[in-house]
Amino acid sequence: MSNLAFRSFTMLGYLGGALLIAIVAVLALSSFGDDSSGQQALGTATPAPTRVSVGPGGDVSSISEGIEAAGAGGIVEVHAGVYDEFVRITQAVTILPAGDGDVWIDRDCAEGPAIHVYGGSGVTIRGIGIRNTGGPGVLVGDAGDASPPDHVTLDGLTIEHFNCNDAIFQANAGIAVWQAACCQTITNNTITYRTSGEPRGHGDGIWFKSTDEAPSGGGHYIAGNTISGGWDGIGGESEWDVHGTFDRSTTIENNTITDCWDDGIQVEGGNEDVRVTGNTISGCGTGIAFAPTLTGPLFITRNVIRNLQTGLYDNLFCFKTGHDYPGEVFLTENVCDSDGDGLMQTNGGLPTIVSRDNCFRTSRHVIRLGDAVPNGTSFDGDTLWTSDPERFVTWEGQRYLDLASLQSATGQEAAGNETPDCPLTLD
Repeated sequence: MSNLAFRSFTMLGYLGGALLIAIVAVLALSSFGDDSSGQQALGTATPAPTRVSVGPGGDVSSISEGIEAAGAGGIVEVHAGVYDEFVRITQAVTILPAGDGDVWIDRDCAEGPAIHVYGGSGVTIRGIGIRNTGGPGVLVGDAGDASPPDHVTLDGLTIEHFNCNDAIFQANAGIAVWQAACCQTITNNTITYRTSGEPRGHGDGIWFKSTDEAPSGGGHYIAGNTISGGWDGIGGESEWDVHGTFDRSTTIENNTITDCWDDGIQVEGGNEDVRVTGNTISGCGTGIAFAPTLTGPLFITRNVIRNLQTGLYDNLFCFKTGHDYPGEVFLTENVCDSDGDGLMQTNGGLPTIVSRDNCFRTSRHVIRLGDAVPNGTSFDGDTLWTSDPERFVTWEGQRYLDLASLQSATGQEAAGNETPDCPLTLD
């Protein structure tokens, strides 16, 4: 074969191979586009969510119309303005401001909430203002026989003047989560019971309901909220169910709570792996209440409680305990700096409490426990001080007037310190 013939033969081979590869590629791509199983075919782009604008110059005039037009998974962008409407959500949707100014839903004290997240998984509401509701500002759940909503995110809301008529009903809260499902995220909201006049009243800032019959499953995250006034800053029910209130595996952290009539944070119920961390509470009757803790463990860590004011039931103490259920409570590196009592037993029986490296500076008892403490109870390394020389610590009903006598009689607080100077520098 001549050199010219050899080169021609080789070139044909290369071209034939390339043609074969191209044919295989086309056949492969064609097979990707034919998916008889009904699942999304490989190589097919996910459609973008439907976006609907609400208000002046928008696609529709009301938020409710926007939700209907957007459909499941859609995004509703709300232009600046004041909207007087009740918004009911039954499917996944995202609602947020359009970015041209403040958005308010003003119910003029009409009965019920401004927004009811009745159903859906993955509902997200951000940056909306809500005011003047006869009931809660936002209600999540309370869905009757329908599937309760899960994985709801409420972020950056401003909620004012809810429970307009001050009905004696804690669930008329800024945000009420009523027997919803798991994994609610409530973050960075500003919740104000009253913008003028008496700040305290009968609706909670954030309220959860879970029961043994309808457990939420827990997994909630409540963080970065600023709550002023009302009854409990953060609380709920049922206190007597293992799956009550927050159920389990819930974190409550970095919230600022002021001027509530009862508990700054009420964690009463099962409390399995519930963590209360880095919160600041002032002006309430009680700082943190955990009577009862049915199962635990409950972790209360690095919270600052200061300048409490007497509550409706004459309560004035940083921590409320009581009831002899087996749940363990771990108090670690908290600051209690207020008039009143530090750790106060209010009900018969006690849980197992492990207290380490806390600071108590009070005007009455630092610790007041009237009943026998369970096995495993341990207090050590705490800084203890009261301005009342007649009321230092009551332990198992016996009063001790100084740290040395407490240590000698009980063996508790072996490494404790009796001084008004707190070594912690928590803000």
